[in-house]
Amino acid sequence: MEKISDMQIGKAGEYLVCAELIMKGFIAYPSEQGLPYDVVMDYNGKLLKVQVKTTRGLRNVLQRKNPTKAYQFNIKRCGKKNTKLHTDDSVDLFALVALDTKQIGFMLNKDIKQTMAFRPDSLKGTYLDENSNRKTTGTYLSDLTLEKTLCQI
Repeated sequence: MEKISDMQIGKAGEYLVCAELIMKGFIAYPSEQGLPYDVVMDYNGKLLKVQVKTTRGLRNVLQRKNPTKAYQFNIKRCGKKNTKLHTDDSVDLFALVALDTKQIGFMLNKDIKQTMAFRPDSLKGTYLDENSNRKTTGTYLSDLTLEKTLCQI
């Protein structure tokens, strides 16, 4: 996957999101180039703008002493060379794609931060906060289901 260009990685993520939405019974299709969103989906007669962010795989995230692996997304930036920011009305929801596992998480625009990291399911149960009596603070992409996200609309 290293030899694939960033543009092709992004396109793969967009098509994966379209396929996922269609397989769940929605009408979905890629948008035109130059728009602030990548996919359009019909949800109960309303067209939702979906921005897709794709990562090739896990990256090291510095955590105090030891780095940990996570899927990282620079989410709010858009446009040529990422010089613009998404606004509250430019996108309805984000689809976050981990291409190595073909996993997709969905979040509403209002819940998105500039940069976000998500834990991989393959490391579930290995984090310190999961092995204590404290509430787990990390989020997994698998927790960000389309159904949960659409219930908030």
